[in-house]
Amino acid sequence: MHDEIFADLTGLDLGEAVAEIGAGHGTTTHWLLARGHRVCAIDIDPAAVAHLKTAFRHFVEAGLLKVIHAPAEALPLGDGECDSAVSVAALHHIRHVEQALREMERVAKRLVAIYDWTPESAGYTNPHSPQELRQKMEEALSVAQHLGYQISRRKLWYRLLKIRQ
Repeated sequence: MHDEIFADLTGLDLGEAVAEIGAGHGTTTHWLLARGHRVCAIDIDPAAVAHLKTAFRHFVEAGLLKVIHAPAEALPLGDGECDSAVSVAALHHIRHVEQALREMERVAKRLVAIYDWTPESAGYTNPHSPQELRQKMEEALSVAQHLGYQISRRKLWYRLLKIRQ
């Protein structure tokens, strides 16, 4: 499923500097770095942060990657510090969706693109139950609509997109 999401991301102008929210173990980090972006990879899990720092140490040393331990609801980046904010398969882990989306908007000059799993993906692309994913997706769609995001849905994932003019 990441391939479908990455194909969709390819169609967006992310700019040079990308804040990646919920970086996990680096699947999206790797994809962004391979396309020449400078990345601020942010995750709340200390183990994920440690893994990213080790796995991508050459990018960190070259100044192409910053790895930051922080929650999505309180990003330690300046206003408009990055061209875009991207989150792939992390939103269902975020407690305060509206606060997280507002933070992503704050740090991104150009656009915010958020991808997460639909209930139909449960057990196929992730270990979560359909009920868990449905509840979080419904919350995310409601918040995104309220905040003016474009919403699109595929069978196994959905996208929330906000492009600044």
